[in-house]
Amino acid sequence: MKDKQEILEIFGQVISGPMNRYVSRWKDSGNKIVGYYCSYIPEELFTALGVFPYRIRGAGSKDSSVADAYLSARLCTFVRHSLALALSGELDFLDGVVSLNSCDHIRRGFDLWKIKVKPKFSYFISVPRVQDDRVLFWFEEEMEGLKKALEDHFGKKVTPEGLSSAITLHNRARILLKELLDLRKMDPAPLSGAEALTVSVASQLIPERDLIPLLEDLLAGLKKSGGGQPARARLVVAGGELDEPQFIRNIEEQGGQVVADDVCFAIRFKADGIIFQRMKFCDIWAGESHNMFWRMKKAGIPILVLDREYLVPASGQVQTRVQAFLESMGK
Repeated sequence: MKDKQEILEIFGQVISGPMNRYVSRWKDSGNKIVGYYCSYIPEELFTALGVFPYRIRGAGSKDSSVADAYLSARLCTFVRHSLALALSGELDFLDGVVSLNSCDHIRRGFDLWKIKVKPKFSYFISVPRVQDDRVLFWFEEEMEGLKKALEDHFGKKVTPEGLSSAITLHNRARILLKELLDLRKMDPAPLSGAEALTVSVASQLIPERDLIPLLEDLLAGLKKSGGGQPARARLVVAGGELDEPQFIRNIEEQGGQVVADDVCFAIRFKADGIIFQRMKFCDIWAGESHNMFWRMKKAGIPILVLDREYLVPASGQVQTRVQAFLESMGK
């Protein structure tokens, strides 16, 4: 059984760039991989066809200039860096890409994927924007369209048995992740916020058959180890796309511990305050940060709002603001 440090090192290597040992092994076995944007994409459909669903990120990009030539400087750096990887050929291991209308930036980026990258398979899903039974049939039709497109392209059929097996497999991984991240309710928690985000991100870049044994070993080890070191304050980090654990690590180095996350890559516990982060030019999360700021102020819950860029860890200025935030809570 692998210990905590060994598993976290594996996960850290997995999230450091586009390619990792599990993706390489999957490809070497002659299997297919389809990249996708956003958690609204149903991973089980891909797995039921024997295709690995791979979450597209921008990690490993050093320079977004090749994408900046086609995109406005006012588009978020997440889209620009992920497209730069694709244009540079570093995502050529993907056998296709699926996107959706999560925001106008992603929508524009997908147009360029089709025109400039020319993936072997591409599909776009229209996701309902309201939670209402009336749109259930609309979303069902979107899923049926994706299913048929995948079947036609890969020459396989999604059978009820195959889909049921895929759902069981993904649910097993989700249950383990929930049990793992629920340990953060402990005070002190045995898993730091940076470590938890590392696990969450890595879980979307490793096929379930390889992921589940790693999660089982990590969970067993953490349950035996007990809590970690006490923190000045327990924090929630909220906001948009965040897949860089170093950003969380820099916050925790100021004495806070991130015990829960409400970000795109993490699991959506008692906390003392909220840090809301968003990437510059992200209109959706700018509106949400404004609304949350005033709701929390009214409720008497401490909140700090930070702007950031993709792949840029917390700066000295951010660290200073976090320190001041903790002091304002009397921590």
